[in-house]
Amino acid sequence: MPSNNPHSKALNQTNTAGEKQITSLEVLLHRIMNRIRQSLELPAILSITVAEIRGFLETDRVKIYRFDTDGSGEVVAESVDKERLPSLLGQHFPAQDIPSEARELFLLARQRSIVDVGTQQIGLSPAPEADESIELKNDIRFRSVDPCHVEYLTSMGVQSSLVVPILHREQLWGLLVSHHSLPRQITEQELQVVQLVADQLSIAIAQSTLLEQSRLQAQQEATINRVAKLLHSMTQMQVQQALELTVSALQGAGGRICITPQNPAEEAQLFTTGKQPDTRQGRQGGKRGKRGQGGVINSSFSPLEEHPSWREWLRMETTVVEESPVWVVNDLYQAALQSDLAQAFLKSGIRTLLIVRLQYRQQILGYLSIFRNEIDVETIWARRPDRDDERHLSPIKSFEVWRELKRGQVQEWKTTEIELAQALASHFAIAIHQYQLYQQVNALNANLQCDIEERKQAEKKICALNAELEQRVQERTAELRRANRRLLEEINERERALRDRKQTQASLERLSRQSELILNSAGEGIYGLNCQGKITFVNPAAARMLGYGVKELINQFMHEVVKHSKPDGVRYFLEDNPIYATLQNGTVQHVTDDIFYRRDGSKFPVEYVSTPIREQKKIVGAVVIFKDITERQIIERMKDEFVSVVSHELRTPLTSIRSALGLLARGSLNNQPEKSQRMLEIAFDNTNRLVRLINDILDIERINSGKVTMHKQICNVTDLMIQAVDEMRAMAEKAEIQLELTPASVQLWADPDRIIQTITNLLSNAIKFSPPGSTVWLSVELQQEGKVRKADCVEKNKFTTSPTSYLLFQIKDQGRGIPEDKLETIFDRFQQVDASNSRHQGGTGLGLAICRSIVQQHGGKIWAESILGKGSTFYFTLPISQ
Repeated sequence: MPSNNPHSKALNQTNTAGEKQITSLEVLLHRIMNRIRQSLELPAILSITVAEIRGFLETDRVKIYRFDTDGSGEVVAESVDKERLPSLLGQHFPAQDIPSEARELFLLARQRSIVDVGTQQIGLSPAPEADESIELKNDIRFRSVDPCHVEYLTSMGVQSSLVVPILHREQLWGLLVSHHSLPRQITEQELQVVQLVADQLSIAIAQSTLLEQSRLQAQQEATINRVAKLLHSMTQMQVQQALELTVSALQGAGGRICITPQNPAEEAQLFTTGKQPDTRQGRQGGKRGKRGQGGVINSSFSPLEEHPSWREWLRMETTVVEESPVWVVNDLYQAALQSDLAQAFLKSGIRTLLIVRLQYRQQILGYLSIFRNEIDVETIWARRPDRDDERHLSPIKSFEVWRELKRGQVQEWKTTEIELAQALASHFAIAIHQYQLYQQVNALNANLQCDIEERKQAEKKICALNAELEQRVQERTAELRRANRRLLEEINERERALRDRKQTQASLERLSRQSELILNSAGEGIYGLNCQGKITFVNPAAARMLGYGVKELINQFMHEVVKHSKPDGVRYFLEDNPIYATLQNGTVQHVTDDIFYRRDGSKFPVEYVSTPIREQKKIVGAVVIFKDITERQIIERMKDEFVSVVSHELRTPLTSIRSALGLLARGSLNNQPEKSQRMLEIAFDNTNRLVRLINDILDIERINSGKVTMHKQICNVTDLMIQAVDEMRAMAEKAEIQLELTPASVQLWADPDRIIQTITNLLSNAIKFSPPGSTVWLSVELQQEGKVRKADCVEKNKFTTSPTSYLLFQIKDQGRGIPEDKLETIFDRFQQVDASNSRHQGGTGLGLAICRSIVQQHGGKIWAESILGKGSTFYFTLPISQ
């Protein structure tokens, strides 16, 4: 039935003209087929195909799109005419771009599609050998193309397209795609030629696959032959070289062979190459052995393969092939391996394992293990595969290139690699078994030869002894007579020597004991070194300062134990160490401020003297005497800070007094009585400030040194609080501050003057730094075992006391507050929140330090809490003595 579709009419007209070109098309097709058959390499075949098809169709771009197992795909070959369309070579497309329904039609019906964007039509045509269950006609059927398909092609700059499926082993291998930037019609002859080329590509892909398999098989056989040649050498079994070749052939990052000892008295042999699991932690008492000939490690600890957890895991783990001792771990994160063993691999970057048990018949000879690292996989996407993310709408339209980098991916083991590992392991097992037999035979032969030689030598000796026996008896008789005389003389001499030796030994023991007592009693650290820098003796003070026991330090390298460093923390090289210079040239070194490290990693400054030990004018060691100078440095630093602060605090008022008196002395203000009076007031105020500063310094020093005796007596807390408030009321009224008092009638054992001084200092600070019109509160509470206990009394706030009770005083203001980082430092000397404002208020920076000293002398504590902008609260506690 003729079709009224305009595309069908145009196609019929084109077919008429195309029949005249059948001969030329056959020639063209024959040339394309010959070029494809001339190459065996698939990339070259694909490149030739796209170039010939683009030249044949005269379109702007022809590409070959290969599908991956997840439905996504990659452009593996491409030919573009004069860059009329952008290149897509090497770019991946997500699986959503070609839905599974379309891929199913490409596979089952070998569906070909022709799209004309300008007319919004798509032509569908199954291949002649399509599945009969798919109800599709052999001719080209046109229908309206989906809008999303039109948008997709338009975004790529395509106006017409042709898609032909490429099959391989009854699977959809890829697509042969032609794009043109202008509208173009595809004739049936062109479609037939492209389909024939696609069929030839299927054959070429199959041949290339067989070629790759043959090459791989040949390469594996060559590897097996090379390994076998190394293992079955007539001279020596070259296990190390064979292992390195095996790891390289299996593309591993490292590998190892553990040969199980056949005799329990022997140790396992371990051959390694490349990356190895980090087993330095968690293996008590283990030491890595020295590498011997051929790369074998004679280890004094059980290797990983001898670990019980490792063997238990292999016993529980399923093998790759039933009844075949091959284990494959494609991802250690998913393996049921004990955590410490898994971490030993992961810390070295090992992600996948291939383990083959070396077994000859029923005898287990060891294990062959191959390791692989985790890798980073980079994929170039034409656009992101996630359509649900709105951020990716723009790349969908523009087909911008996206680079996706997946880090930490596993390299899975292929079946061919596992089979190769099995074959190589078989050669290793046979070679190891033969080598062990060879060693046993050699040992037996050697033992037998030794026995024969020993027997011959014994017979010769017996003959010689029999001949000499009589002569020696006569000679021996004469010697015995002479020996008896000498023996009597020696006995007498030895008795005298023994008496002298006992006297000398007693003297040595007495001197040794005296030396030991001196060393043990010395407060400074003392240790001795031999020429190599190892400790020969150490006194308890040195061991205690370093955090070790005396016996632990003997025969240790002192340079490594103390991590001897310079004052700036840079560790000495052994050649630059002053103590090493004493061992080398005998110079006496006296060094201060160097750094020693303790066992727990903490460091401390030291002052030490190293003196050489000489014996017969030769340096045989050195004696080092050192001491911890941490407290000395702290005291010196505190002294410097104290002198600096006091000098600054004295210099400022003295400068003001000197300036004011200088103006008055020169008579510059004789005609200005008001300014003269102001200068006198300034000098008077600064003189008072100096007096307060000196008095505060003297008070705090006398209190801390114990020179001031606290005159403690029973006093009433209410009386102390009222007296302190009365003293500060004038200052409060001047500053327009309201004082609120909450007293409590409790008897306290304390020095009343010092307690009043503490309260007035805290009230003075609260008044100074509170805004006018605000309130300062003074209150007291009784606390016992962390709980405040108040007696409910109408007349007065009374507290019940107990042996563990103490008073909590609170001074609260509504000032600007104290930063959190200064709540501790404000109690130190000359520490102020705002030094400039404190001086304007008449502060010396010692009031809180005096308060802390007084409270501590009474067995209490003092601290502060503050919120910036809302105020501060100062607390101090005093114990109540019964």
